[in-house]
Amino acid sequence: KAGVYGIRPEHIQLRPDGIPATVVLVEPTGSETQVIARIGETSLTCAFRERVVARPGETIHIMPEMGLVHLFEAGSGRRLAA
Repeated sequence: KAGVYGIRPEHIQLRPDGIPATVVLVEPTGSETQVIARIGETSLTCAFRERVVARPGETIHIMPEMGLVHLFEAGSGRRLAA
């Protein structure tokens, strides 16, 4: 069965050994920096406590906090047990 991988934006970290992602938009909000990025055809939102100095088109490296990942059934959206 196909599954969907889900993680909250604040549970994604900047890591030099992380997955390369292309920056689409950087939005500093005061207490955090929100970054919209793409990995292949997938778009994701990240929320970092630190200031992110990146421009659209640049590559950042991100890593999800693995203990905080959720899996969902693609068709129904039902959460799958870990």
